[in-house]
Amino acid sequence: MVITRKDLRAWRVGPVMYRWFIRHFPDGGSYADVHRTLQFEGYADWANSLVEYAWTKWLGEENFVRQDIRTMDFLANALTPPNAIFPHDAESVAPCFSKLSMVKDKEQLANAENSAQICSAGDNVRLGCAGDNVKVASAGTHSYIGSTGDNGWLSSAGYATQIASAGYGVRIGSVGYNAHIGSSGDRARVVVAGNSTRVSSAGNSMRIANTGMRVRVSTLGSRSNIASAGDLSHITCFGEQPKIANSGDNVHIVASGEHAVIASVGHVDSIILGPGGCAALAYHDGVRTRFAVAIEGEDNIQAGVKYRLNEHHQFVAC
Repeated sequence: MVITRKDLRAWRVGPVMYRWFIRHFPDGGSYADVHRTLQFEGYADWANSLVEYAWTKWLGEENFVRQDIRTMDFLANALTPPNAIFPHDAESVAPCFSKLSMVKDKEQLANAENSAQICSAGDNVRLGCAGDNVKVASAGTHSYIGSTGDNGWLSSAGYATQIASAGYGVRIGSVGYNAHIGSSGDRARVVVAGNSTRVSSAGNSMRIANTGMRVRVSTLGSRSNIASAGDLSHITCFGEQPKIANSGDNVHIVASGEHAVIASVGHVDSIILGPGGCAALAYHDGVRTRFAVAIEGEDNIQAGVKYRLNEHHQFVAC
């Protein structure tokens, strides 16, 4: 996904960001390259705006999700030893503490120990862990958390935090607004309560739970389980055999992988099924709650076509 000057004008970015983009990417640049450069130069607000713009434009594109995963993998590796990279304005903190509390802004930490326990309350903090079984908690805004170890616990309560994990079986929790979470390891668990959070995943057997509004979730791996209670959310699954349970209203769901199962008791604005997929959407007929059922290959339900329920509670292409 290439970002051009035309995109910036359409997104109505400010003149300072526009001039920065022209200096660094005069012929345009990929989403991943632009995002990485903004991260490295310390423009957290701009990077967050870019994520919002790009996710709005390309949420339904599988290639975009792959770019986002690569971007977050780069962040995870850039924050962790032995090649940790930090902006020039970050404060220095010695690496390799098994237990550490941080309260200053712009502190940095690159830790390679197993079972490390790190907590931070500062803003614009950068935390990188390469060990297994680490526990990281951050409460500051615009923080970066990167982990490449397995079975870690990463939690954040700050606004616009970016969490990148490449490990197996990692647990990630976020309650701050506007967070950006990327996970490429298998069997990761992600819990989101903050509004306007974006979650991208490439691992198999993911478990994702969401209660925030306007949350965007995209998965590439197979056998993902997603439970969402937030209104105005978008859920996109490209992998096979996803299971999606929704109780939020005005939700859009895309499950283009094979043999998807969707169940919703909230109002769904649109769904897209893949081969062998099925969906059950609740509606009220004026007397009681019932379910409208869509099964790919039956009753003219086709894979890759967007459907909604009409006033007669029947699936129609839209």
